[in-house]
Amino acid sequence: MSACFDRPIIILSAPRSGSTLLFEVLSQNTALCTIGGESHAVIETIPELNVAIRGFHSNALNQEDATTDIIQQLQEGFTAQLRHADGSGVSLSDAPIRFLEKTPKNSLRIDFLNQVFPDALFIYLVRDPKENISSIMEAWRSNRFVTYPQLPGFGDWSLLLPANWAQQKGKTQQEIAAFQWQQANDAIMTSLLKLPKSRWHLLTYADLVAKPSQQLAAICQFCDIPFDSSFQQICATSLPYSRYTVSAPTPNKWLTNAAAIQHVFPEIKSTLRQINQLLVERAIEPLSEEGITLKNHQESIDPKVLYQDISRNALCPCHSGKRYKHCHGTFI
Repeated sequence: MSACFDRPIIILSAPRSGSTLLFEVLSQNTALCTIGGESHAVIETIPELNVAIRGFHSNALNQEDATTDIIQQLQEGFTAQLRHADGSGVSLSDAPIRFLEKTPKNSLRIDFLNQVFPDALFIYLVRDPKENISSIMEAWRSNRFVTYPQLPGFGDWSLLLPANWAQQKGKTQQEIAAFQWQQANDAIMTSLLKLPKSRWHLLTYADLVAKPSQQLAAICQFCDIPFDSSFQQICATSLPYSRYTVSAPTPNKWLTNAAAIQHVFPEIKSTLRQINQLLVERAIEPLSEEGITLKNHQESIDPKVLYQDISRNALCPCHSGKRYKHCHGTFI
């Protein structure tokens, strides 16, 4: 038997966009229930939805996948794991349930989720692509986010699995990261634009970090949940690192990968422009579309940050044409 779900709240984003941070803060709101983390087990233990059984096509699910039986299984699966903000279990008598859910895989499943929860509300979190692609690259390098070990025809695959992933075989880490960022955001926008604007809320990661109280108050208003004194106190302090932080955030951290990202940046500009169009429509500061050149940034960042994690035999990011160990690596 499943709970009575009322306007479930589903966070959407590309991988490494800050969605875990947003989820972990919102999950402390006493009006919301979660399953304690992401929904992989609930969704992918259903054979018809399992990516391996589906031939590793992708993480995408569409509205045709949401049969009556699948909807019932999913709602029962979520119900069995629901918990309140304090960790206590949820009783069916607690209805209606305001359910909070997030996984970057949901970026490819919005039409499906809309069939499962026809009154769902969606929160779309976007992050500057330079920062986001850099963070995806860092996640791949860490080997902490391998979602499909030895993916047939590829090898270990990390994070989101979009369609056409096989075409990434042999491509650079930055190309794969840009592919994942673009596929996720394109899919989100395509699906959200089918829905009334009243059913989705848009914000940037930069605004969330810079103005947490303001941004979380707006989310609470959109979701029709209280922004009470206890939750205001949580939001009033600096937001904590999420459980999936690879390394401590620092200003302009993405510059460590700038030399690589500048080669893929032109390819993702169409998606960035569409995101900015939505941001401007909602009176939100757009993301920078400025091209990447290290020359624009080198003087503003500590060289130890700029060149951290660069292999000694790699070409130096300063574009001298020399190997790092014979260029800036000799000074650090």
